[in-house]
Amino acid sequence: MTSLGRTLSGLVVAMAAVIVAFVAIAGSGLLLGIFSNPFAVETVDRTGPSVLESLSDLSEYHAASAHYETVVDIERDTGFVPSFISGERVIYVGKGDVDAVVDFGQLDERAVALSNDGTSVTVTLPAPQADDPVLDLENSYVANRDEGIIDKFAGSDLELEAQLKAVEQMTAAVANEGMLVDRAKENTEAMLRGLFRSLGYTRITVNFDEDVT
Repeated sequence: MTSLGRTLSGLVVAMAAVIVAFVAIAGSGLLLGIFSNPFAVETVDRTGPSVLESLSDLSEYHAASAHYETVVDIERDTGFVPSFISGERVIYVGKGDVDAVVDFGQLDERAVALSNDGTSVTVTLPAPQADDPVLDLENSYVANRDEGIIDKFAGSDLELEAQLKAVEQMTAAVANEGMLVDRAKENTEAMLRGLFRSLGYTRITVNFDEDVT
């Protein structure tokens, strides 16, 4: 065999050895650690930390909470135009919560009267007030919607109007029923009675401004 033949033979053997080694590495899974997929999806998280913007003191005691549900039915029509062309109707089921709170922030030493013998106490508080209703957007929903051809393409704010109407109805219900405020009085009185009993007082009177004559 000539020297050229021997050289070519050696190269063939060397290439064969490299191929065998490559196959062995690939079969063992080690190749994945050497050659990564250039098209692999990589997630880079550059989210920053939460930053405290403000800190507030709470001086309101949330004494009671009520859950309301109202069905709002609003229809908007265009005069002398068939509703299937221009018109809209939304039936919206609104769900929300209303809290009744007692403001402790304006109280001073005059709000608490203690007896000389240390056995009785009289507390006078502002009357509970109902907060604005908070509409639960996650659980409220449009039960039905009918739209004319024009409204389908033009867009509409009727759902927003229905949401505002739901909040309005809840506010009216709180004012008319009075049960939320009454429950808030009961809960506030019970809380204060428990507090002062733990301090050793045996006669505890809780008044609200609107009840004092």
